[in-house]
Amino acid sequence: MRKVTLVSAVLALAVASVFAVEGQQAPPAQPAQGQTQGGRGQGRAGGAPGGRAQGGGQQSPPRDPQQTAPVGTASISGRVLTADTGRPVKRAQVMISGAGRGGRGVITDERGGYSVTGLTAGSYTVIASKNGFVEAVYGQRRPMQPGTPVQLADNQQAANVDLRLIRGGVITGRVVDEDGEALARAAISVQRYQYVRGDRQLTPAGNDQTDDRGVYRVFGLAPGEYYVSVNVNPLGQAFGRGLQQLAVNVGALGGRGGRGGVFAPEEPEPSGYAPTYYPGVVSAGEAGKITVGPGQEIGGIDFQIQLVALATVSGVVAGADDTIGVTLAPQDSTARGPLGGAILNGRALQDGTFSIANVPPGRYVAIARSGGRQNEPRTAVQPVIVNGQNITGITLVLQPGVSLSGNITVESSGTPSPTDYSAFRIDAPEVSPLPIGGGGGRGGPYGTGRAAANGSFQVPNLLPGKHYIRITGQPQAQGPTATQWTLKSIIAGGQDVTDSGVDLKPGENLDNVMIVMTDRATDLSGTVRDAKGGPAPALTVIAFSTDPQTWRAQSRYIQAARTDQNGLYHMRALPPGDYYVLVTDNVEQGEWFDPAFLEQARQAATRTSLGDGDKKTLDLSGPS
Repeated sequence: MRKVTLVSAVLALAVASVFAVEGQQAPPAQPAQGQTQGGRGQGRAGGAPGGRAQGGGQQSPPRDPQQTAPVGTASISGRVLTADTGRPVKRAQVMISGAGRGGRGVITDERGGYSVTGLTAGSYTVIASKNGFVEAVYGQRRPMQPGTPVQLADNQQAANVDLRLIRGGVITGRVVDEDGEALARAAISVQRYQYVRGDRQLTPAGNDQTDDRGVYRVFGLAPGEYYVSVNVNPLGQAFGRGLQQLAVNVGALGGRGGRGGVFAPEEPEPSGYAPTYYPGVVSAGEAGKITVGPGQEIGGIDFQIQLVALATVSGVVAGADDTIGVTLAPQDSTARGPLGGAILNGRALQDGTFSIANVPPGRYVAIARSGGRQNEPRTAVQPVIVNGQNITGITLVLQPGVSLSGNITVESSGTPSPTDYSAFRIDAPEVSPLPIGGGGGRGGPYGTGRAAANGSFQVPNLLPGKHYIRITGQPQAQGPTATQWTLKSIIAGGQDVTDSGVDLKPGENLDNVMIVMTDRATDLSGTVRDAKGGPAPALTVIAFSTDPQTWRAQSRYIQAARTDQNGLYHMRALPPGDYYVLVTDNVEQGEWFDPAFLEQARQAATRTSLGDGDKKTLDLSGPS
């Protein structure tokens, strides 16, 4: 009995050591919508066991098929077909969703047909998906592009809403270690560049785990350009570190030298596997590009994981009086991620000391955060360069966040002013956001504020640095023609900072910010026609300022809209000024914020001007 008890205690100590040490590693990210966490024995989407991982195709808004939808008198029906042969796709999933109307899901029949009835009037998005194919949105001309909503009136039966699924591509290969031996259970990530909040970043498109031969296979990929990275299974490394920590703990109990029959701990290995990109490089900027066509299988993407010197970064967090998390994040935002980059987490002890082990070479930002919902958060940020040598003596001095506050006012052309401003929400995102969960202007409880009924507001707990100020929401509607208020200007320190943002300095709150809303919003709409003069649906219309200084992510001076089934488009609340307007069928979601794209696009664009409160109709011709 004593032997069993001792073994149980040792195992419990091992598990505790694993999790204590693993607290220094970043938690694995959840897969994006449309992706699986496959790999052998992990199951594919839908719960079938033992599936290989599949690519994400494209990322779609979360949808809940169980959400209750109001019952109406309209319907949508159509078929799901293969894009290459036109054959019906049976047992494909079709999701139909509308803003505020919930989601409805159906499965196609033997003919690939589907029908959804009982829909209320409004705008709906229709999406089809099936394993091995790329998810399709109705109205798309190519994967990864925006779709076209289906507009329904009461009693309308929208038929022939057909979707064509492209067969997904495949990337497969083999990964070996530094000795050329197969590397098993290594995590593979296939990534592609996409526009996230207007910035071009590497994002996951599919993942897998190598088998005992070091072989991986990622399928269901949309046509495009991809990059492959590999990371050694974090659980295996954690267990190894846990056993090493077990030796330390039990050795300490047994006395100096590990007396009592317990082995003495060995020195930790000074090197380890770094996240590696094909064809065997550790920098995302040097990674090899792999082009995949519709249904194409690209094999032979073999590479060797890199063995690099690992370091320990340690120091102290000054001014701590509660729980403190410490993070090391790559300065290059494109390298951040659970597989493609090393985001390492740790926790400071009660005396403020912290230590993060197994840090690959690179340029990092050390971030310490204390506090939470019950306490005022404080933050410390410091750059760190790791070159394989241990770094000690880092001091992170916690400082309270800063705030901005002010008032919302309105300029009215005769309509009544709001009686309650509390529906307005004010956000202050950072220009270059750091990977700090739940705060720092990235949503969550910090970096956002709601106006009081009288229009006063405060946005607390912001990191020092440059921030934009954004306002969303509308007061309670008063009748069917209630005024829609739109942003006119933001004044801080006597300067217009609407588009330039504000610089927040450590320890200095920014007060007396004035946000001016107006009821004189611009309105730009029209019809896009094809070469025969008929309506041109499923096209993207982009309006962007003629001033290149405004060409940046999430600029107010850039808007995009899709033409509906009647070729109609509509844009609202562009700031007054001169604009280019382009019609295209070849643009990715968010690409219209890319200055390089806009520079080329303006050559084929139409020019127009919008004055304060202008309502303009501009009919356009589709691309030839």
